[in-house]
Amino acid sequence: MLNLEKINQWFKQAGEKIVKLRWLNLVLFITILALAFIGIRQIKTDVSNDNWFLEDDPMLLAKERFEEIFGNNDFGAILIEADDVFKPEILAKIRELGKELENNVPFANEVISLTDFEFTLGTKDGIEIIDLVPDIIPTSKEGLNKIRDLAFSKPAMVNKIVSDDSKQTWIMLRLKTYPDDWEKDYEEDPDILVGHKINEIVHQDKYKVLHPKTTGLPILNVEKRNFFNVETPRLMFISLIITVLILAVALRSFRGVIFPIFTALGSIVIVFGAQGYLGIKMDPSMVLLPFYLGLAVAIGYSIHVFNYFKRQFYKTGKRKESVFFAVEETGWPIFFTALTTIAALLSFLFIPVRNLRWIGLTAAALVGVTYFLVMILIPSLLSFGKDREPHPVYEKKGGRLLERSMGDLSQWILARPRWIITIFILMVIACIIGMTKFEVSFDVRRTMGLKIPYVARFDYIGNTKIGSLYSYDIAIEFSKPGAAKDPENLKKFEQLIEEVNTFPLTKKVSSLLDVIKDMNQVLNEGNPEYYNIPETRDMVAQLLLLYENAGGTEVEKWVDYDYQRLHLMVEVNTYNSGEAKRELDLIQERSQELFPDAKVVLIGSISQFTVMQDYVSWGQVKSFCIALIVIALLMIIVFGSIKTGLIGMIPNVAPALAVGGIMGFAGIPLDMMTVTIMPMLLGLAVDDTIHLINHTQLEFNRTCNYVKSIRRAFIAVGTALFMTSIVLILNFSTYLTSVAKVFVHMGILAGAGILAALLADYFVTPVLIMWTNPFGKEKII
Repeated sequence: MLNLEKINQWFKQAGEKIVKLRWLNLVLFITILALAFIGIRQIKTDVSNDNWFLEDDPMLLAKERFEEIFGNNDFGAILIEADDVFKPEILAKIRELGKELENNVPFANEVISLTDFEFTLGTKDGIEIIDLVPDIIPTSKEGLNKIRDLAFSKPAMVNKIVSDDSKQTWIMLRLKTYPDDWEKDYEEDPDILVGHKINEIVHQDKYKVLHPKTTGLPILNVEKRNFFNVETPRLMFISLIITVLILAVALRSFRGVIFPIFTALGSIVIVFGAQGYLGIKMDPSMVLLPFYLGLAVAIGYSIHVFNYFKRQFYKTGKRKESVFFAVEETGWPIFFTALTTIAALLSFLFIPVRNLRWIGLTAAALVGVTYFLVMILIPSLLSFGKDREPHPVYEKKGGRLLERSMGDLSQWILARPRWIITIFILMVIACIIGMTKFEVSFDVRRTMGLKIPYVARFDYIGNTKIGSLYSYDIAIEFSKPGAAKDPENLKKFEQLIEEVNTFPLTKKVSSLLDVIKDMNQVLNEGNPEYYNIPETRDMVAQLLLLYENAGGTEVEKWVDYDYQRLHLMVEVNTYNSGEAKRELDLIQERSQELFPDAKVVLIGSISQFTVMQDYVSWGQVKSFCIALIVIALLMIIVFGSIKTGLIGMIPNVAPALAVGGIMGFAGIPLDMMTVTIMPMLLGLAVDDTIHLINHTQLEFNRTCNYVKSIRRAFIAVGTALFMTSIVLILNFSTYLTSVAKVFVHMGILAGAGILAALLADYFVTPVLIMWTNPFGKEKII
């Protein structure tokens, strides 16, 4: 067992040196802060879905391989609405918009729309590819009806490019593959450049007649960035205001407000400034969690130092001696809490998701920097000022009201141990039942909510006849070139497509078969009975040759040059994690049955989300278990007792259970934000437990009596535990002011988890200490 008295003496000596060098400490801090501000200006953001994955992730490698053959699978799209999209003025504006998108959007490849569509017609000599809408748009009813009839004659157009009621049409902008070295020529991510430019073009006044609504991943990414660029500073500002008010009420000291805020913001600026210098990119949607954690930890550590300083200053009136005492009593437990919190946060490194690893590393760095700033900067600043007379009634009353109340609370708890443990066990059982009900989801509508304008727009588009929100791609690679021309393989491919069309999530599919079937029908005088796959390989080859000679290029999107690889694009209008996984697994299974010698690859946003689902769900379990084991080992080693270490861990499972139970019963999905809650809360919750156990052990060494030591520990640190928990809860409660569901969920879950941890420490930890006597037998001194 550690000699806490000796360790405290070491920290007291460190406090004396810190105060002696206080001017140097302040100069170094200001210098580092100034350099960090320069680094912050160099920070770059990155919202691309590809950057969730590590560089060697199989999903990312498959996507890169796919793009080498078929090009970029991302697209921008615009839903057009009108009383009749075949009106001449609407067609003219669609054509104008398509040309402007094609000419002005970075990485634009081609536009697919009513006015930009490869329309095949049969001729005496074979086929001809024409523009559905001629250069001179007709104004007569007959001319417009002819265009309408031609469009509705093509299965590849009805409810794909134009709705069957002629009220909606779809413009899709296909994109070129983004170069790996795009940073040489562009300052922003290609996704952002594309999405921003599409929105800029589409929202011009001249296109209002089209009632355009944009969608696609580039649009989603730029809209998400714009939202968080506004929402993040707003929530940060509210958080700072709440923190200032809490500190002002709790500490009733100008220094007690300014110094912790100064320290918290200093650590945040230093860490993010360093990331700016290192060229580390961040997703704006992920910034708030490390910010709140850094702010809350800084405030919490500062409150513990201020609490001991203020108690001693009330007693003695001697400023520097009170500073030394505060460092002596808090230096070791704060160091240990910082160490365990960092260990919990570093467990994020075991989740193979880049953004979550960034959160873990950033938050761990913030905790480390915060510890040094609190233990060096706060004592340096507190040491300035004059001594004064001891507080006239502080010791006579037995401390402040809250301190006395904490002493009374400890006695009330120790008088009712069985009731407390029974209630705790019942609550654990209820939470475990709830945990069996929660699910993983990455649907922007479910995680962000329809109160956000761009999310509501995507939801509306997805529920129209022709609009889609997400997509995924299937690539089938045969063992030999030319296999994609084999009618037998094409019919198996058709069978797979028919099955995909029956899936609940499927909205529409596109593939080589659209071209082949259409060509077969065209060459047979437009007879719908011939909208099928030819019976022989020669007939398929002849159709494709005629198509190529006529100038057709659409085939290149769906088959490679060697006719060895087929491509199918599936667009969906919603996302359900369980259903998506079931459908993708079924596609893999059926593809292998139909094409046993071929390689099947699934990519696209839905595939990425589903892979992320596995990464996050299993990663969270792994991360939490690793954090639990590491913290338990640290507590066992530091407290020098297996019994003490395990006692410390039992109450700290409470926040994870509470969060899991609430998520299950409330239907809150596990997503990229909520997945961070449990390991983070474990790191925060163990802080309070360490302070309580450490001071109970210290007081037991002095009294050899558990009731007295627990009461003294409650008086010494109970108030600080209450104040730090309130700061944490109210800081995270600022999330509740957001329109984004993911933030509201975070506010609810973090607050509930922190409250559960506090109650477990107040009620469960003392009872377990009394029952197990971890510090030895009581003695009469």
